[in-house]
Amino acid sequence: MKLRMIPKLAGALGLVAAVAACSNDPYYNNPFAAGYDVIFGGAGEPTPVTQEQIVQTLTSTDLPTVFLNIPERQSQTLLVRIEQNNGYDTYANSGRQAVIMRNGVIVGTRGFGGDLMSTDAGGVRDLVRGSRTGQATYIQRFLTAEDVTRTVTYRCGVEPDKPVDVSMGLVQGTAREVIAACESADGTPFVNYFVVDGNGDILASRQWLGEELGYVSMHRLRR
Repeated sequence: MKLRMIPKLAGALGLVAAVAACSNDPYYNNPFAAGYDVIFGGAGEPTPVTQEQIVQTLTSTDLPTVFLNIPERQSQTLLVRIEQNNGYDTYANSGRQAVIMRNGVIVGTRGFGGDLMSTDAGGVRDLVRGSRTGQATYIQRFLTAEDVTRTVTYRCGVEPDKPVDVSMGLVQGTAREVIAACESADGTPFVNYFVVDGNGDILASRQWLGEELGYVSMHRLRR
């Protein structure tokens, strides 16, 4: 693989600008603004994942790779898929931090602190991947500092939005933004954003992973 085949970082995260104009929701926030601002922002912000790190990672492995940004932690990382098991994909970095995904929906985290232990997201995932309007239940489970599992049940409304052009690392094409707005009597309401291609693959997202981690942005750099 020649280095010229790897787009610049601006190109790798290039759907940010396209997505910015994709919703008329008055509560809409650009789902990738946090990651974009950290990378191209001013003084006082954390050191980002660099273009060189992306190039090095994509040229050193043929495994699927994702970029992860956690604004609440002022943290960015690249994760490589290390395991597949019954439809679940585990991505990890050298610091033993891991994200578990099912069809691009983050269903668990490990090693970040305040981790999402498990998720029941089948109904929402099916609507998102099909770019269909509908409602579904979404359940998140967290392990508290007292070793008690806290379960939060949400009701989510899913709605597709406008098409977007995607150019992220080695992932390019046309996709559609899908919005999932979720509410619960027991948890913080949130709005998740997904960028879904015609095959139902989630190429990028901003997902709420609980009060400890907050919103986490994910971009696929290699499928």
